[in-house]
Amino acid sequence: MRYLILFLSLLLFSCEDVVTLDSPSSDRFLVVEATLTNLPGTQKIILTRSQDFFDNGPAPAIRAAEVIVKDDATNEYRFVESTQTPGVYVWAPADSTRRLGQVGRTYQLTVKTGTDTFIASAKMNPVPPIDSIAYKKATANPGQSGEGKPEEGFEARFFGTDLKGEGNCYRLKFYKNGKLFNATSDLLVFYDSALQKVSGTDGLMFNLPIRRAINPELYVAKDKLSLELYSISLDQFSFYSQARLELNNAGLFARPAANIPTNFVNTNKNSKLQGSGWFGVSAVSTLETIIDPAKARKNLP
Repeated sequence: MRYLILFLSLLLFSCEDVVTLDSPSSDRFLVVEATLTNLPGTQKIILTRSQDFFDNGPAPAIRAAEVIVKDDATNEYRFVESTQTPGVYVWAPADSTRRLGQVGRTYQLTVKTGTDTFIASAKMNPVPPIDSIAYKKATANPGQSGEGKPEEGFEARFFGTDLKGEGNCYRLKFYKNGKLFNATSDLLVFYDSALQKVSGTDGLMFNLPIRRAINPELYVAKDKLSLELYSISLDQFSFYSQARLELNNAGLFARPAANIPTNFVNTNKNSKLQGSGWFGVSAVSTLETIIDPAKARKNLP
């Protein structure tokens, strides 16, 4: 029996072949990264071209494009390409307190490059305030553990309430000492007061899975925890949900990949260049706190 097992092991080992799969080249997509806000100061839009599936280099920048944003009150905002970073287009008002975005207005983005003209539009919805942040002493769970992460510290919760009216959607960004938690698992979007579109969640406090999702790792004394809550449209909620699904689509039981929706459309019907990415406009509420062990709560769920 021992020799039979050895023979089968050698047979299986000898049958291993390295297979290299060809993938088609991909330069047919102009990708937009643009979420404009009602925060004061500079706004930016990033334009790149798609690249091959196995290409891990930086995406090629779209240079020398004409980038204009207009609102439904006839205001026009021209974005100028950065001299330091190709493909990054910036609107920088002379008055740093001036705001581009205003709740209730609709904005249209126009990008002209060569013979192609891309357009996208979005409405800025309102956003509720972040009421407060609380935290408690905690020991890191397996999902919070890892090299360089604290094993003992504080786990935080934030509190806020969904605006009245079914179908409000939001995205939450969270930072530790100024650094954004930016893993695919940290893409947090929600519908009304729940993570998914379900009935009976309108106008309620954001539920516990949302409130405690700001803890990819524990915080320690004197850490600064910063939160940004963005209003997004239902279509943008669907975009982020699909993007998160595709980014985490791996392993033995992975589904066939699917195209992610976009609102960025080429008006040149004769062109092979397509739009990708999303143009959104968001009202933003913010809150931050410095972790103080003396203020930790004992009975925080």
